[in-house]
Amino acid sequence: MRDVVKQPPAGSRPQTSGTNGANGAAGVRPKRRRRKRNLSLYYLMIFLICGFILFLLSRTLLFRVKEYVVTGNSRYTVEQILDAADLKVGKNMYNIDTDKVEQKIKDELIYIENVTVRRKLPDKMTITVEEAEPFACCQYEGSRYAVITRSGHYLETEQASPRAELLQIYGLDLVNVSLGEELESEDPNKLTIVMQLLDAMDEICPGKVSYIDITDRTDIMIGYAGRIDIEFGSSLDYEYKLRYVSAIIENNLSDDETGRLIYHSAAAGVSFITNEDLQQMQEDLAQREEQQANQQQSQESTETGQDVEEPDE
Repeated sequence: MRDVVKQPPAGSRPQTSGTNGANGAAGVRPKRRRRKRNLSLYYLMIFLICGFILFLLSRTLLFRVKEYVVTGNSRYTVEQILDAADLKVGKNMYNIDTDKVEQKIKDELIYIENVTVRRKLPDKMTITVEEAEPFACCQYEGSRYAVITRSGHYLETEQASPRAELLQIYGLDLVNVSLGEELESEDPNKLTIVMQLLDAMDEICPGKVSYIDITDRTDIMIGYAGRIDIEFGSSLDYEYKLRYVSAIIENNLSDDETGRLIYHSAAAGVSFITNEDLQQMQEDLAQREEQQANQQQSQESTETGQDVEEPDE
């Protein structure tokens, strides 16, 4: 007898065992994963190369500045502002450090308080300036005066006389007076007190104070509306004091009255002396001092046996 081997029908696939099928599928999957991983690396490399090329172009050929637009300036010309920061047409805007440009403009041009530099794609840069305004005149070193901004920077120094239209500040004991620099005092407490008073004045009586004398910070003098001298005392409770004396002046004194207002305390209130009464008091005091001096001279002359002519009454 012969063994008969049955052939599979034409077109049919040979059957494989379960083990062999699993091994075949497992062999295909790693190849597909490797292909996907290679494509991801390929795309990443293309992306990085394109990004690097764009970066180089942006720093060299692209984004050249064709125009600088300057706004807010009146004291300085556009050319002066651009020259201060060495800004020229044709520079790449992304090679310009805007923070450094802003600081350089403020350092070079004293009357610029704030400046903002912005890029405006594709080829323009805007420069917005805020010019400083003279705010007060400070006496220093006896007979010299310096003009300052509200924020406390020097605009002018070495002035021989104060500018009458500005607030006058005396007794700050200023040191290191230099254009563009911030105020600095031998007594930092004086500077702190003045800044606090200025903030309170802006809120309570804006534009009314004509001078501040802080020569003695326990006995501050304030000029109000150019006609009232206020003996303010120390800076203790300065907001309450300022509201109180402002209310007294505005509600109890006529617009043409001049004199001195003396703040005593919250309980004792204030006293007002007109300029006429104050002048009379000063004359009386001077006369008494003169009489005392004459009496003392007469007594000394009598003790030494000298004849002294009596002063005229």
